[in-house]
Amino acid sequence: MFRWQARIIQKSPLLVLLALGVVTLALLAGFLVRDRPEEPIDSIGVFLPADSDLAVATDAIRESFPSAADLRVVQMLAKGDVLTADSLRLIRDLQTAVVSDPKVAPFLVDEPLYGYVQLIEFAADDIGLSLDALTDAQVSLGLAQLSQDPERAELHDLLERFVARDVAGAPIAGLSLIILDDIGDALGQETAQLHAHEIVKGFDTASLDVTVMTLAKSDAEGKDAREENLMILTVIALAVIVVLLALFYRTQSDVHITMLGLGMTILWTFGALSWLSPGGAGIVDPDNILLTLVPVLLISLSVDYALQIVGRYREALRNNVEDADQGNDASGWAVARSVQRCGVPVLLAAGTTAISLLANLSSRFEPIADFGIIASIGVISGWIVMTNFVPSARLMLDRRLVAKGRDPTDRPLADTVPGAAAVLPRVATGVAHRPLPVITVALVLTILSVVAASNLSTSFAVKDFLPNDSDTFQSIEFLEENFDGSATLMTVLVETDLDNTRVVRNLFDLHAILVDPLRRPDGIVGPPLASAGTLLADWTGQSSGNHDPAVAAAFDHLNTSITATDEEARHAWNLLRSADPKGFAEVVDLRIGELDRTIIQIPVAVESNEALQDLISELEILWRGDISEITVTGGDALIALITEELADSQVLSVGMVIAAALAILVAYFGFSQSRPLLGLITIIPIAVTLSWLLGAMWVFGISYNMGTALMVVLTIGIGVDYTIHLTHRFLEELQESARVIDAIRGAMITTGGALLASALTTALGLLALLFSPLVPMQELGILAAVAILFGLIATFTVLLPLLVLWAHYHRWREHEATLVSA
Repeated sequence: MFRWQARIIQKSPLLVLLALGVVTLALLAGFLVRDRPEEPIDSIGVFLPADSDLAVATDAIRESFPSAADLRVVQMLAKGDVLTADSLRLIRDLQTAVVSDPKVAPFLVDEPLYGYVQLIEFAADDIGLSLDALTDAQVSLGLAQLSQDPERAELHDLLERFVARDVAGAPIAGLSLIILDDIGDALGQETAQLHAHEIVKGFDTASLDVTVMTLAKSDAEGKDAREENLMILTVIALAVIVVLLALFYRTQSDVHITMLGLGMTILWTFGALSWLSPGGAGIVDPDNILLTLVPVLLISLSVDYALQIVGRYREALRNNVEDADQGNDASGWAVARSVQRCGVPVLLAAGTTAISLLANLSSRFEPIADFGIIASIGVISGWIVMTNFVPSARLMLDRRLVAKGRDPTDRPLADTVPGAAAVLPRVATGVAHRPLPVITVALVLTILSVVAASNLSTSFAVKDFLPNDSDTFQSIEFLEENFDGSATLMTVLVETDLDNTRVVRNLFDLHAILVDPLRRPDGIVGPPLASAGTLLADWTGQSSGNHDPAVAAAFDHLNTSITATDEEARHAWNLLRSADPKGFAEVVDLRIGELDRTIIQIPVAVESNEALQDLISELEILWRGDISEITVTGGDALIALITEELADSQVLSVGMVIAAALAILVAYFGFSQSRPLLGLITIIPIAVTLSWLLGAMWVFGISYNMGTALMVVLTIGIGVDYTIHLTHRFLEELQESARVIDAIRGAMITTGGALLASALTTALGLLALLFSPLVPMQELGILAAVAILFGLIATFTVLLPLLVLWAHYHRWREHEATLVSA
């Protein structure tokens, strides 16, 4: 295959360039068919696995309780002295301005307002006072009395949840909520959220500083930041690569050729993305937040293939003492030789990298899977472009140089890295003389890293997708510092047989716990806003104007009688449905031939992912029926699911990548060299690099999140590049060297130098991510550089001694076999 490729490039480099140009135009045509569907941005919802219990439960809620599905919360944060009478009236008027706006009003739920103003207004009404006439003195006195009244302790606790105070106890902020439904118009709901920001911005809030937080605004800020910084990050990465290539190549033409190849690679990748986007195949989402990484990744990885080609080409020129093809075409012969010699290792490197990225298809998170598809296409594109465009363009230029009587550049790449030519041979000599001590040190470091990695935490947060200087990010930070995190609504779906009397008791036992401030779990900031229990309380409470004696008697019988039958349970539900058909349909769905459904909507505010997961677990425990009957949805339930499953999902991906890479390398070395053990030896440094990387994450305090999870898998692809190139070159040198140490030195001086140059360009190129406004991307840039550094160190300190031991063992066996045959 590679001989055929080499002959084509040697004989017709212009034809190769034209073919690459045609492919480029064909892929760019994808931009003409690409379609951007009109739908709301949902940077968090896209991570919902389609086959998860949460997704199934969410669909069930949409089917049975459409008014409770896809709720959005407009959080209104007022900073200042929020408990003065004027401040309370101001926020109430601001809320009224929002809910009465024609763009917002259609999306309001039945009782859309919830917060500290409503709680104070309720307390004032309870004692016959109106918020319109309240004075500061009355507010202060009323709050003092409220804190001392045990009968209104729950109201006081709720109020304190929505008011933040300083260390002296003075109020500094208040939180209010406006709840929106999508009424089947998700785009309209998104517009309503964004319009709420405009209303507040144009409202005179006097001495208060009022900000609004919505998911729509958060998503819009995140998308704008990604699009704005995609070009900036790409330009920075390209600038870094240009400087490094100029240092390594020392020729402008090689820099220009490689940069053109990078440009073509990026065009191919995004052209393919367009063909796979809506309007084309519709397989991937072009707005995927993780695709921001692809250009920087390709710029850094594709350079490696170009460096290997150019390095081999220059080496072939130096070794070409006599014209090998009797045609006075030294450049053609050198290009053909470089393509042949680089063919297998570069293909193996690109192939294993692509496979490591495609392993993300095993992830339950669609954005990660889409990233794997596009990034792997980019890697293969880089391999095709760099192994064809670079040698073809180089050959055409060098033939022109020769025609003008000038010699092509043949300077070794190792000589272009300051000190590399002197250090690399010494490293090779030291490792060759003391392989076991070197491996022992690496093993100790690996064990320590594994211990450190066992303490890694997993995280996922909305603010991860926001720039640090955005309004929403700053507001979330304030909420986390002064409240128990952002306030939201969770919807608990219960799917079971509601005719069963035991189930009815379980349902109302859970309701009794949730309405009791002393018994309900931490993080729930108030009684259920909607549930079968609250509906029943409306119709059975003695103080309620809706009291229905028949309903009260029927459910009292179910709760107290051990002989109550399932038929009596169905009768009780039917009585409640007859009393309030509209309210019943909003919280209970009695289904024929299927499990019945009911929901419980609860206000929630938690300060961390760990607290969120604990809350969900506690709710599941409080349900006395089968745990499969209850699913917590809405609010931050998706964040809890992502946090819980992220590590498990990526462990599977890592295992698949290592297994696939091992199988490929064992098969290759088994068939080509009859040495399958070399495949295992080539993979061992990758496992070492992974452990070092995870240990470094713990040292740097970087948690396991979406970005770092991708980096862990990508580390395998990057590391395999280095080990494959060095192993392949070592085998070539071993065939021509009498001593193992000479083979090691030869491999390090040539390929080792190219790997060092490649590692520097890749690491510094990926460090461009430090200029991203998103913290996870910055962390990814740091980890990428560390992973590349560790991969190179492991290649030199783990792979080399293993190759030395392997070579000595086989030469010993060959020597023993010779003695026996003699």
